[in-house]
Amino acid sequence: MDSPRTILVLRFSSIGDIVQATSPLATLRNRFPNARIDFMTLSHFAPLLENQPSINRIIKINSSESVMTLRSLGNRLDEDYDLVVDLHNSLRTKIIRRRIVDTETLVYKKPRWKRLKLFQLHINDFVDGFNQRILYHECLKPILNGQADIPHTTLSISENEKNQAIKLIKQNGIENDYLIVIPSAAWETKMWSVEGYKSVFTNLLKETDFSIIILGSENDAICDKIDIDDSRVLNLKGKTDLRTSLSIVNNAKAVMGSDTGLVHAAEALGVPGVMIMGPTSVETGGGTFLENSATLANEDLWCRPCSQNGKTPCYRKEQYCMTSITPENVINSINSILSE
Repeated sequence: MDSPRTILVLRFSSIGDIVQATSPLATLRNRFPNARIDFMTLSHFAPLLENQPSINRIIKINSSESVMTLRSLGNRLDEDYDLVVDLHNSLRTKIIRRRIVDTETLVYKKPRWKRLKLFQLHINDFVDGFNQRILYHECLKPILNGQADIPHTTLSISENEKNQAIKLIKQNGIENDYLIVIPSAAWETKMWSVEGYKSVFTNLLKETDFSIIILGSENDAICDKIDIDDSRVLNLKGKTDLRTSLSIVNNAKAVMGSDTGLVHAAEALGVPGVMIMGPTSVETGGGTFLENSATLANEDLWCRPCSQNGKTPCYRKEQYCMTSITPENVINSINSILSE
């Protein structure tokens, strides 16, 4: 196809998936440096992409939008774009792209059959080195012109945001370098034990000079459960919006937590992380990619991965994929990051 002048990229949710989408966005910008690239997403995820150099405009929609509203929106976009890239391939994105007629369209193909075999039959047909960034780039092949490089994910924080984050944590008594802990997840099966976190906290506070900041939303009860009575532990659960959370993460020395969006976001900001990964895997979009990051997962368990996102309850008497990851495993990984 001819070089597109205007490109619309669709990815409505969620944090981790949108962060991963910044990799193909960078590819599109490198391939078509003069094109206008717009990104459509749900309004509550839009702050993730503020100041993103690969994007000219963020188009926000509400999660409650009706089918008729989405159809109308698609019609209004009809003449604006000559390339649509659907990185979600959901019912809502299908409605949008079907209303944009006579436009080249590239659609992300979900590996449903491979994942079904992986979860149900424990047959892994994914290639070695597979990750979500590679999967996103599969749909871009018709326009890559032979390009093989897969960019890292990237997010952008302004200097003002960085300074405001420093000011905020100092107001809360944290003056020294700190680590971020993101213990919650959409599903309980993806969360490590309260006792495990407390054990790691006790060790780090005793053996290092770092402080610990816990981040989570207002409903993330595990943040309160792992909080311990120490002046160097700051629980900011429910006290920061998305941009503020990103800014605090950006200034951290390392992060640790579940296979969840903010850990992926930390790596996109260049902050190494320790991801505790239980029922999910790299084949489901999880895992770290920075050289000094670590993904902790029990690769020898026959029953994992067992689901796409951790939604499936564990049917064994014990969730071995999580209980087999010890505080020592986590502490050693964090110390490895801090020693570099």
